[in-house]
Amino acid sequence: MKLISCKSTKLITYIACAIAMVVPGAKTRAELLSLNRSMTDHVAELRSRVVGRDTMGYVHPDSQQRSAFRALADGLHNARTPGDLSALTAPASAIGYDVVQLSDGGTVYYGLQESLVGGETPRGWGSFFLRQNAARNALVEVVHPLADINTWEISARAFVDSQAKGFLMSGAHRNANGNGTADVGQLMNSVFQEVHQSFSGGATDVSAWQVHGFNLDLHAHLPSDTDAILSSGTGGISEIILELDQNIDDLNGAWTSYSYNTLDPADVLNVATNGTINGAIFDGLGGRSNAQQLYTTSIGGQFVHVELEQSFRIDGGDAARELIANALARSITLSATAVPEPGSVMLTGMLATFSLVRRRRSVNC
Repeated sequence: MKLISCKSTKLITYIACAIAMVVPGAKTRAELLSLNRSMTDHVAELRSRVVGRDTMGYVHPDSQQRSAFRALADGLHNARTPGDLSALTAPASAIGYDVVQLSDGGTVYYGLQESLVGGETPRGWGSFFLRQNAARNALVEVVHPLADINTWEISARAFVDSQAKGFLMSGAHRNANGNGTADVGQLMNSVFQEVHQSFSGGATDVSAWQVHGFNLDLHAHLPSDTDAILSSGTGGISEIILELDQNIDDLNGAWTSYSYNTLDPADVLNVATNGTINGAIFDGLGGRSNAQQLYTTSIGGQFVHVELEQSFRIDGGDAARELIANALARSITLSATAVPEPGSVMLTGMLATFSLVRRRRSVNC
């Protein structure tokens, strides 16, 4: 077996060496995949490649594979020129990935997507893109592109329209190898989590936005008009959650959002989103154990967990999906800078005034 020397401290050499040790003897194909197409159309195609339910098609990455992919994601995050991007193609190919430069009009995206083998994705690890010259330090993430119908479409639209930095989409059904086996929202040891941490960059002003789906028929204890449930994942209510809640309430049509929180029902923050309803009843749909939430909030960033009922995702058709995508994009755009911590004196004071003028709810559970 040929020995591999990894003495160089240069990033690309490190990535190549790390991956070569994980996949010894792997054949590299140093080709940059250049595309000129709509980003949303490309996401639709990638979604069609996602490993299906009960197929046993998801490969759980071991620690070496996760480390190698983290190095690759860091390389993409640091890439600033086509030359930087091309330098990643050999190590990416060694681990079964293509490096992509996608041009959508005047916007350029750099990305990593799994190479097809016999028309299939052999690992189900996901697809990851970064907008060059992004205006917003925000990540838009799709963890259940198959199980949560049409969340990929809503997320892709919101990502494109908001000028957000990163887009992450899981590569397998959450139950690919059995119940919860590929649910990257709950798995700490996934390639998705490595990319999430890499793209976050350890920045305290980063925000991560995840769109999920639920069926109200399976949650009879919730208000009958629930179209969306918003959460920061921590039990508090951030300014971002309040902004998005208001944007949804202001949409054309009878759309109603609530928030999961553990505050006293009479707290001004709960009243602002839920009226007289206790936010704790939305537990289970609030992202409390979400792996990306736990990391993002641990570094001081903002996490936004959005659960959308079928009324938004399916029943309302394309018009409803466009409305909620626009609301998300608007909120991402308005949250470009860090906001006060949930429950802070400053935020509570601001909302004491805000809650007096916003629409109140009196829906009974």
